[in-house]
Amino acid sequence: MDSYPITQEHIEAYQEDGALCLRGVFSSAEVGVLQEAVEVELQNPGRYTKEFTKPGEARFVGAIFVSSYNKAIREVLINSALGEIAGRLMGARQTRFFFDHMLVKEPGASKPTPWHQDAPYFAMDGLDCCGIWIALDAVSLDTAAVEYLKGTHKDGCMYAPRSFAAGQKYGHGLQEVPNIDANREKYEIASWNMAPGDCSIHHVRTLHGAPGNVTNSRRRGLATRWIGDDAVFGLRSGIPDDMTMAFEDLAPNLRPGDSFDHPMFPLVWEQE
Repeated sequence: MDSYPITQEHIEAYQEDGALCLRGVFSSAEVGVLQEAVEVELQNPGRYTKEFTKPGEARFVGAIFVSSYNKAIREVLINSALGEIAGRLMGARQTRFFFDHMLVKEPGASKPTPWHQDAPYFAMDGLDCCGIWIALDAVSLDTAAVEYLKGTHKDGCMYAPRSFAAGQKYGHGLQEVPNIDANREKYEIASWNMAPGDCSIHHVRTLHGAPGNVTNSRRRGLATRWIGDDAVFGLRSGIPDDMTMAFEDLAPNLRPGDSFDHPMFPLVWEQE
């Protein structure tokens, strides 16, 4: 398995800010494999694919668990440095690959990704989970680079998830995400221009979002999820239907509170 030099500075940035960027994690050959897999998915959408824009509009597409049927993606991810990176940043004893989430904004896909945390969307309880977003194109704010609100993973809140398509709230019982865009000066916002193969990493409770793509360039990204010691299967109001469907299909015997010791979630790294 590949390795990547994680420093104490990286660990402190993750723990304090809840987000950081690592350069050159993937080679051009690996990026090419992932780009090709994304094209296959766009042309032949799978069971867990969602279109977030209307017919005739520039496409904003998401698809979870693509690696469950695309062996090329699964091989690249499981054999990459990401499991070790996630484990060292989280301070975990071991790391499992959780799932992947392809997100593509074609040129002119102006719909923003709403501010959100990942945790409320996931069929998971626990804090040892991080997202690693792999850039498959050159990324800037004009092409919808992800923005992260530093430190928001530490505020103890779980915010109501919203549909990326229509913006309506899923489920009940969680407080609303603050109106961040109306009060941007109150937050410390991190975002990075990225090259293909660079990765941004964030805690499962870090608030983040992305503007629309207002350029003539594509923004293809693969968001990967990695879980550590305290993560267990969990259900709550508001988990999107594609997530619940995927678990019913791929891990139907899991019950709330169960560990993710399951073939769908392979152990990829352990501390020596």
